[in-house]
Amino acid sequence: MKKYYAAVAVGLASAGLAGCKSQTIETRLPAEALAWQPYQAGQVLRFGQASTSQVRTYIIGDVHDELIQYSRGGNAPVYLGPPTKYRTQMITVSANRTDTVRYVRTGASTAAKPDSVLYTGGTTLLSLMAADDTGNSPPAYLGWDIGFECNFPLSEVVVGQAPADTAQQLLPTLRLGGVTYGPVLRLANQLAPPTGPYVSFPRNKPARRVYYAKGVGVVGFVEGSTLWYLLP
Repeated sequence: MKKYYAAVAVGLASAGLAGCKSQTIETRLPAEALAWQPYQAGQVLRFGQASTSQVRTYIIGDVHDELIQYSRGGNAPVYLGPPTKYRTQMITVSANRTDTVRYVRTGASTAAKPDSVLYTGGTTLLSLMAADDTGNSPPAYLGWDIGFECNFPLSEVVVGQAPADTAQQLLPTLRLGGVTYGPVLRLANQLAPPTGPYVSFPRNKPARRVYYAKGVGVVGFVEGSTLWYLLP
């Protein structure tokens, strides 16, 4: 997460020159992109599995919709012209797991003594950003619980194209828990497993794969060999 937001910050670094007249360009996420962000603050998500009656529950903590302001150019206006200011829409969704109490391992943790501290924080579920006039694809990100992170291929799915990353697939339909969804993104975990004595996420295994449906959001995930699917 820190690396992701650091990359965004570098890409949006402000550059301007006092006294130069500049223009402001405002861009927002198009309707087709917004269709992939269905969440509302306070929404409860419930997931079940086929082998037991266990239920996983999550709550959407916040849907933060803002206009990020930054500028580009203007360091040498005689050559580059005045700086261009941007106001670009960015939506960030956070979520918390609520069906259990979880703990973060510490450097003193061992298999025989899983020393740990209480974990109460949430995670970023989704982050989408509108494109500006530079032609570069803005960063988009999906996270699921703790230990799962991947790029979200927004620029491809809004036009119905297959993701360039072969670890991600756009499925026309997918049936989970008796419900058919579509289109659905099949997303693989791109976060490398932690190493060394300090393990930053709780004891449960992170998801290996997440299924994300247009207009619905996360409809399933695979943890170990177990498929969890969204309940009505």
